[in-house]
Amino acid sequence: MLKKLCFISPFLYPLLEPQVENRSAGGAELQFKVIAERLADMGFDVSFIVGDFGQVRKMNYRSIKVYRTSFRYLGGKKYFLPLDWIKFMILLGHIDADVYFLKIPKDILLPLGLYCRIRGKKLVYVGQSDKDVDIYLLTKLQNKFAVYLYRLGLFFVDYALSQTVAQMVGFNNLGIRSRVIKNVASFPDCQQLNYQQSYILWVGNDTVNKQPDIFCQLACSLPQFQFKMILAAEENNPINLKFSSLSKNIENFQYLGFVPFEKIADHFAHASLLVSTSLREGFPNVFLQAWQCGVPVVSLYVDPDGIIKEHELGQCVDGDFDQLCQMVDEFMCDENLRVTTGERAKQYVKQQHSLESIVGQYQEIINNL
Repeated sequence: MLKKLCFISPFLYPLLEPQVENRSAGGAELQFKVIAERLADMGFDVSFIVGDFGQVRKMNYRSIKVYRTSFRYLGGKKYFLPLDWIKFMILLGHIDADVYFLKIPKDILLPLGLYCRIRGKKLVYVGQSDKDVDIYLLTKLQNKFAVYLYRLGLFFVDYALSQTVAQMVGFNNLGIRSRVIKNVASFPDCQQLNYQQSYILWVGNDTVNKQPDIFCQLACSLPQFQFKMILAAEENNPINLKFSSLSKNIENFQYLGFVPFEKIADHFAHASLLVSTSLREGFPNVFLQAWQCGVPVVSLYVDPDGIIKEHELGQCVDGDFDQLCQMVDEFMCDENLRVTTGERAKQYVKQQHSLESIVGQYQEIINNL
């Protein structure tokens, strides 16, 4: 049986060391952290490769070995790429795992794939967004050379894990074996603390795809309700200044900026509703976090595999802003609708996204490899 596992996640380190003042970690990193911890508890030899946040070159987190390397070219000067790739591949050889896992960023897939093919190791790529399997869309949205390198990297993937059926079909069409393994519920425990009408919550990062401006428009359109936004961005990011200013000018809109993961559950627990304005996603972790707390979701565009509609976990309005306003108003004004939808959501998460079930499926993939 394959026993040595390595998870590559350049932006994960702040989740291991909360004192690090960095807002780079998100849902993808959180998924790897939770799953890797459980696999380590089950007896697997688990390692992380993370980026340089000023920490020591090697450390232990619980029973997991954490290695630091440079990813300076990610969002920085591209002339760092050759040296960073060489250092990265040397570290891969030093760790000498049986199976390597990568979720984001796609930029690392090619050097990781080359190493695994040369050394006879297994590579599992975990899909993050449905656009990962739509090469035409990727070419429109991203640098064509980066997409070309990603396509090359896909040739070396032994198995792809998909968040949705649409991702699985896409990977299969690209000639890659794949199966759906759902995201794991990431909050240890969460109970909605206030079933009275409270506030409408938005949680995300500062990418264009998240469309946070629409949430401000929603607040202006529904002045009778309170709105709160949590947005992971560096302090000096202009978007912080923008929404801080809007928070002062829009009476019913409060901008909280970055909130560390260990404190974010409280904001979900006190919310009445979560609103998503994203154009596209894979399977948003914020949906699971809301549902764990019994909070319904009203989504402008995203309904992964149609589960919001099928399981009645909220509403997806298919891009219709007027209907978004209408649905938010309906949920906020009907306490019974919020409570019954929230209870269904909690049961759905328990049945479909439990840690033991998801990690058991990871173990099955590892054994089959």
